[in-house]
Amino acid sequence: MKTEKKRSGVWLVALSLIAVVCVLLFAGCDKSKPKETQGATEPEIAGVNDPVKIADGATVSFNPKGMRFTGLVNRAYLDALKTAYGENNVKVGIMIAPTDSLSGNTVSDANENAVKHEADALETVGDDYRFGYLQTVAAEREYGASYSAVAYVEVSGKVLRCSLYSAKRNALSFAVAADAAYLDLRDTQDATYKNAVTVDGKTKYSPYTAEQHGLLDGYRFPCAFTAMSYNIEVYDSSGGWEGRTPAKAIETVKEKSPDLIGFQEVNAQWDKMLDELAKSEGYTRLKGGYTKKYDFERNEIFFKTDKFTLIAEGTKSFKQAISDMKVANTENADLSIDTLERIFHYAILEHKATGKTVLFASAHLHYGKTGDGAEEHDKVRRYQIRGMIAWLDKWSERYPYQIVVGDMNANYSSGQGKPTMALFTDGGFKMTLQTAAIKEDVGGTLAVNERANRDERYVFDYILTKGSIGAAYYSAVDNKIDKDGASYPSDHLPVIAKLALR
Repeated sequence: MKTEKKRSGVWLVALSLIAVVCVLLFAGCDKSKPKETQGATEPEIAGVNDPVKIADGATVSFNPKGMRFTGLVNRAYLDALKTAYGENNVKVGIMIAPTDSLSGNTVSDANENAVKHEADALETVGDDYRFGYLQTVAAEREYGASYSAVAYVEVSGKVLRCSLYSAKRNALSFAVAADAAYLDLRDTQDATYKNAVTVDGKTKYSPYTAEQHGLLDGYRFPCAFTAMSYNIEVYDSSGGWEGRTPAKAIETVKEKSPDLIGFQEVNAQWDKMLDELAKSEGYTRLKGGYTKKYDFERNEIFFKTDKFTLIAEGTKSFKQAISDMKVANTENADLSIDTLERIFHYAILEHKATGKTVLFASAHLHYGKTGDGAEEHDKVRRYQIRGMIAWLDKWSERYPYQIVVGDMNANYSSGQGKPTMALFTDGGFKMTLQTAAIKEDVGGTLAVNERANRDERYVFDYILTKGSIGAAYYSAVDNKIDKDGASYPSDHLPVIAKLALR
């Protein structure tokens, strides 16, 4: 009996082993059964370091309206994954998230705001498969919304690899994509650039038809608004200066009806006229403070109440900004030369159409003397700019959209004014007189000869932008509206620009 029980036990063990072997053999032959994908590993493809990529930028779609992001995955890499883990368990696509929602400057499946869009088709292009995703837009206010995209590969629902992400290359709005497409032109015609279009009165060639090119132009500057800078000159209470009528300056503002205005050289004598302007034209008036010495001027800000909402405002002297930001006096500038202790007035405004926030500043740099022989005065102006830019930089992460307007007492294109204004451009600001899509009058903004004529040598007044702000239009306003039309209501001309937050 003991021998039979022993033999029976041996057979049971043997049968169990045979059953396990059979299960393993059949499992290995069952091609429909996926292998374990937890901890999936990537295949190594010779000469391929980045098997998953995304194309820079995006292409524009017209119907439906939107922008298409394009991903690429190496064919050998993807085919190897499908062989290892089963074709139905390996997916590719575009992962996308609103840029403002990103944390740590990354787009990943761990980001709760990132959405994966599986590719519905793969196109063979050389050594890669190509695929895409169309981010549609509807209302104009959506044109400026930025989206960040990466291409991804996943195995059994777990992302295995994403393309490298760069905010500069892979974060985009429809307006920016449309702008790039609009400006994608050639001087000569070929198979790709085959459509003749007219830009600035010149014939160019585009991949888009003339009709599509016109649509792109409309997409580039969504929810645009206008900004003006105007040094209206301190008011002489005797009734004007040199026979001119100050109220004519207000007429010019009413005619142009800008959404944002930065005034310089406002004093108490202007109060009644500016109050009436605000009341009649739908502006909120922000007076701000006077210069620290002699109460010489205020740099006031006006904004259309139906276009913007005030969040905060303040007035700061350049001297205080320099002190607060501990800006080094690298040129040994003598700030005592600025006997007025000049100021800039700023406002934090929410743009109602887009919900974006803008830091808008109206500034007036030291005057004293300009042009040849004004080096000591230019040193002061440059020191003031360094202080202002350092102060603005402190807020740039919180308020990336920044607009500075004002009388800078420096010409960007000549003499000592050139290195002075270069501080703004080196600090990330753009001159709308240079960057605007349409530039009408880029001439001088100073009046001379008893202020009856313009001096084309002096561009002293500017509208400067920092951040993703498109400039659709710029012009000085040649407002000869006083008396017989031969003289100006101020010794400065206003400048105006059409802007869009992207």
